[in-house]
Amino acid sequence: MKRLLVGIASVLFVSGIATAQQAKSQDSASSKHAHAPALQGKIEQAWKDWVKKDEKAVGSILADDAVEIWADGKGPHDKKSTLDGMKSMNIEKYALSGFKISPLAETAQLAQYSADVQFKGEPKPYKLVVSEVWQKRDAKWKLVHYQETEVK
Repeated sequence: MKRLLVGIASVLFVSGIATAQQAKSQDSASSKHAHAPALQGKIEQAWKDWVKKDEKAVGSILADDAVEIWADGKGPHDKKSTLDGMKSMNIEKYALSGFKISPLAETAQLAQYSADVQFKGEPKPYKLVVSEVWQKRDAKWKLVHYQETEVK
């Protein structure tokens, strides 16, 4: 009888540990996804700032070593050429949709979404798929990589 009670106690103890570890793992996964709404908001604000050509605001979210690849086929842009390029882009209107934000690590997130962009003087909007990598640096989320592809 003692062996049976010890056996049952052991099983309960081990299952209690397994349940606690599973709960901890789920809490960790939930906390990684907790950044998604805030990050989507940052992206939406960045687009507003870009359209207004607010160099200070856009510059503040770009990491110093940021790389952007636009659908123009002209290759990568560093932070300086990105901010210079913003000055000559005249966006009339745009719409963002289909956000999917995935954790890459505790301090890195991948954002994927679609953008329909109408430039002033262009007959039709560009349909883009966009991927961005954001990294938390010094307690602030910074855009480290941006890539857009035109969908025809």
